[in-house]
Amino acid sequence: MINHLRIAEAQLRGRPRQSLIALLSVAVGSAMLIVTLSLTTGLSRDFITKTTESSPHVEVLPRRSATWRPEALRRDAGEVLALERHHVPDEKRAVRGIAALRAALGSLPGVRVVSPAVEAQVVLGCGTVKRPAALLGVVPGVEAAVTALDEKVVVGSWSALGRRPDGVLLGVRLARDLGVHLGDSLQAVGEGGGVTTLSVVGVVASGLARVDTALALVNLPLAQALAGLASDQATTVRIGLADPQQAPQVATAAAARTGYVCRSWQERNAASVEAFERQNRITLVLVFFTTLVSAFGVANVLVQIVADKRRDIAIMRAAGFSRHDIGIIFLHHGALLGLLGATGGWVVGALLIRFVASLPVDFGEAAVLRNERLQMAEEPWFYLAALALAVGVCTVAAVGPARRAASLEPTAILRGER
Repeated sequence: MINHLRIAEAQLRGRPRQSLIALLSVAVGSAMLIVTLSLTTGLSRDFITKTTESSPHVEVLPRRSATWRPEALRRDAGEVLALERHHVPDEKRAVRGIAALRAALGSLPGVRVVSPAVEAQVVLGCGTVKRPAALLGVVPGVEAAVTALDEKVVVGSWSALGRRPDGVLLGVRLARDLGVHLGDSLQAVGEGGGVTTLSVVGVVASGLARVDTALALVNLPLAQALAGLASDQATTVRIGLADPQQAPQVATAAAARTGYVCRSWQERNAASVEAFERQNRITLVLVFFTTLVSAFGVANVLVQIVADKRRDIAIMRAAGFSRHDIGIIFLHHGALLGLLGATGGWVVGALLIRFVASLPVDFGEAAVLRNERLQMAEEPWFYLAALALAVGVCTVAAVGPARRAASLEPTAILRGER
């Protein structure tokens, strides 16, 4: 039985310099693919984690669903009912009947906690410095179960918000822009022009730009008063789930049960998620072409081997090797270079992942995500994908030289005619 792999290995060892260059090119391509997969996957996961930790998994909006229909009223024969509700020009758009709504939503499968909230646009001022902010009124004890913002307080404490009716937790960049510190007072001006004094009880650093640059977290009654809402009204109801990935299904069920428009975190962040995915696809395509470049190096090495081993190939054919055997040997050349190169790429890729993860980074003020270091992921399938791609590309690159070697005429070569 012919050992095609041993013959291919021996021929590669016969050209050590060219084989080493081809191996290095494959290893670099494989390592780049592994690091790229680690980086893109890590960034996407980090964005999803920060999003699900800093915002509700499902939110109920203060507008009716297009498919919702009012409940049919029962009436006796001959009885005529006329219901009329006059439009109130100054009426605020809000979710009403919070207690009943929480009970209805809390019974849905997968729902862990339901929390009312009031969102309002305000202007915060400290002395002559003024900044727009997204005011969010919550029940601190309940909100801590909806999001993980209580774990992201870097100055002050979450519990201080519950103890101070006029307390406010600010996003870290908003606090910096206002120039305020723990215990300072702020003036909050709402849409109606009313002014409310707030006391800074803490600073939150979520890692998301939209939260850190605009969040002003206050107690629910204060936000209701500032927005002109009654105690049983809210501008949104925030739902926390046991499994955040079930948010679309829960949002659909919540909309059917309440009649309000319900939005999952995936829908709310669809543009950002799509931008990450598009960027990841572009990056992977570029790295794939890097791997293709290494395939040209493999093909060049094999072409040189075919040229140098013409007489050896002729002797092998005269000794009984078929054209198929010769082709298989050169395909083994490509597969072997891909396998050894990918193995080297595994080592280089693993080291690079740890090196890149240790480097301090600054994404700049306009970045969607903020981290002190890059969040690198590491999964077994990264290495398997690099191995499969390297072996596949190198084997394909060996097809041309294999066909050329198999087509050589041994008689003409041995006579010196070719």
